Amino acid sequence: MISEKCDLDEFIEAIEDLPYHEVLTSILKEGYASLDHLAHRKRDGAIDEEIERINQYGKALRDVTFLLQMGMRPDYVTKRDVENYNKFRCVASRLVEKGELMPSILDFFDD
Repeated sequence: MISEKCDLDEFIEAIEDLPYHEVLTSILKEGYASLDHLAHRKRDGAIDEEIERINQYGKALRDVTFLLQMGMRPDYVTKRDVENYNKFRCVASRLVEKGELMPSILDFFDD
């Protein structure tokens, strides 16, 4: 896992300068790793707050994966979902600057 603490800011910082294919691969791998991490932490009796933090981390990764693969904004459940999703705007902006994504992708983020 890139972020053992399931810290979205730490993860984004690690991937924001990567090319598109590495960004997508990293997000997918991190998403699978977060599911494994969640299963282990549940088995080990982690507190509810930790379980929720890991769930939120995984949801953010799934949301941005949905955007990159489907070209659509994901459905949100909470305000936190929106905040976490919008953190990926900097990654999308960098990919647009490099010519790896169309500028219209930025329309799927809140300003």
